[in-house]
Amino acid sequence: MRFGAIACVLSLLLVGATGYAQDLPTARQGQKLLSSVDKNTTEIRILRPDLVPEVYQTALAQAAGLQRYFEALAISPTEGMLGKSGIHAINFHSAADAHQAAIAGCNKKKLKASKSCVVVAEFLPKGYVSPAAFGLSHNATVEFTTKYKRSGKSKAFAISHSTGNWGQAVKAASPGEAQAAALADCNAKPGGNGDCVVISAD
Repeated sequence: MRFGAIACVLSLLLVGATGYAQDLPTARQGQKLLSSVDKNTTEIRILRPDLVPEVYQTALAQAAGLQRYFEALAISPTEGMLGKSGIHAINFHSAADAHQAAIAGCNKKKLKASKSCVVVAEFLPKGYVSPAAFGLSHNATVEFTTKYKRSGKSKAFAISHSTGNWGQAVKAASPGEAQAAALADCNAKPGGNGDCVVISAD
């Protein structure tokens, strides 16, 4: 999992490895579904203002220009914003993935007597309305829409919902080899859980 410290901020499941290429969006089709990666494309949403003092809300709003999507901040209501259990989950492929990672990481760190963790704020693509069938983290979107999209066939792109990792393969000998190589690349990344799935293939 990818985490950052909250203190630093303040100062379709898609087809898996067995899917056929024709069931998956191509790079061109996928690009049309992705959020923008232009400057100032991330916004902060405070989900639990009752747990985030106004001074921290202001700091988080200012941090939106530096953060990327999809990210989530989770705390134990007992321990508060500066508690050691606070987790900032970064670089996930959906809001739901970021929420799950943040809550899991926070609950693992909190004191046994403390209340269960909740997500108090999230960083999303500007104008985000609802979950999309095809989504990537900001960093993966940059990679997908530049290097991957422009590379030759056969190619495939894979992601992990639990870690935010991704991997790709281009100019493979066949579509099947491209998917296998993309999965291997994704699963080999640090912190991998072996749960990558192919989301795009040409």
